Amino acid sequence: MPAIPPVPPPSPPTRFRRRAWIAVALLVSAATVWAGYSFFYPDWRADRALESARKASADSDYEQAREHLRVLLQFRPKSAHGHFLMARASRQSDDLAAARHHLARAKGAGWVREDVELEEHLIEAQEIGPRGENEKALHALVLARHPAEREILEGLVKGYRNTQQSVAAMRWLAIWIARFPEDWLPHQWRAETFRMLNLPDGARTDFLRVLELRARNPDALRGLGQLELDDKRDPGAARGHFAALLEVAPDDPAGLLGMSVCLRWQGDSAGARGFLDRLLAREPGHAGGCLEYAASEADADRAVEALGWAKRAEASLPDEPEHHYRLGALFNRLGQPDSAAPHLARSDLLGEAYRKTGEWARQLLDDPSKTELRYQIGAELLRVGKDETAVAWLSSALFEKPDHKPSHLALASYYRKIGDARRAAEHERLGGSKK
Repeated sequence: MPAIPPVPPPSPPTRFRRRAWIAVALLVSAATVWAGYSFFYPDWRADRALESARKASADSDYEQAREHLRVLLQFRPKSAHGHFLMARASRQSDDLAAARHHLARAKGAGWVREDVELEEHLIEAQEIGPRGENEKALHALVLARHPAEREILEGLVKGYRNTQQSVAAMRWLAIWIARFPEDWLPHQWRAETFRMLNLPDGARTDFLRVLELRARNPDALRGLGQLELDDKRDPGAARGHFAALLEVAPDDPAGLLGMSVCLRWQGDSAGARGFLDRLLAREPGHAGGCLEYAASEADADRAVEALGWAKRAEASLPDEPEHHYRLGALFNRLGQPDSAAPHLARSDLLGEAYRKTGEWARQLLDDPSKTELRYQIGAELLRVGKDETAVAWLSSALFEKPDHKPSHLALASYYRKIGDARRAAEHERLGGSKK
């Protein structure tokens, strides 16, 4: 009888083998995905952040650019390029401490020396105003069409604006607009300067150009609304601009106040109060809001309440002719002539000073080299207590003519008044004073 062969052990069930292979495949896939993530995702994310930052910077949205650059530096913390771009965007956002920090990091990581030095010049110009050799160097770079001319123009203009040198700012704004006609920011800044110089037609044209280039821009909408109230006193047109502003920025203080003024002028007192309540809920001491509430209460013949709001407005009133005039007129209306008198006098004093200095500034737009006009503007502003702006104008006169004695003596008087004996003595010496 033949031997019976041994029976082989049973093979694993087919279902078990299939599951094992699936598990192995999943593990391999997960490892592949993880390797791809580890090696490729950081670079991809950093590149996307860099591209987004460049787009935001090109549109002058520097805070957004900084957000994207923070992502870039998360993935590339030692990137010299990333730190340099963050330094530039921080300067453009007026965060000069961050600009210096990132510029030092870029320099330490080996970024291009010429780029670093240019940013150092622009930080200085923005912080203390373009002056001396720094100003001359930046002017020369713009006139030579440096590759970074757009950034240089912006830094120059911002420096002039920061130090109240509106005429100098206007010259370089005109160059910026001529070379980069699709940039919205120089139109916005020129519109604001036109408005400050009491040239409403120029301001309106530039604000409208901003809206063509960047629809629903809040600064342009705010400026146009205020122009319609101040210049044309047209609440209907102003209301349209303020309504559009509040769609973009629902809690904008100027928008809330502007809508309230428009509605009160149009006879909708309840609607006006609604916007005022929203404003004062956010900023209880807002002088314009308190003043408008006082006017609303006076319209309703609630004199006691109106007087209370007027006193609240007085506590934080901006030192400008329109605010003093409105408050003075309101105090008179409420039978408070003693309270009205100093505000009306201050309104007259500032109004006359602004009328004269505005006319001199408009003459300077045609011929910026007129040193005497710069001195007259500075001296007049010193007379009415607008010291910071006055010093900027007197300093600009000395830039045009360093030995201009009246400007030195005016500055000596100012520094003597604030107790800066060293500067006072230096300007007295340069002005030829025997003190």
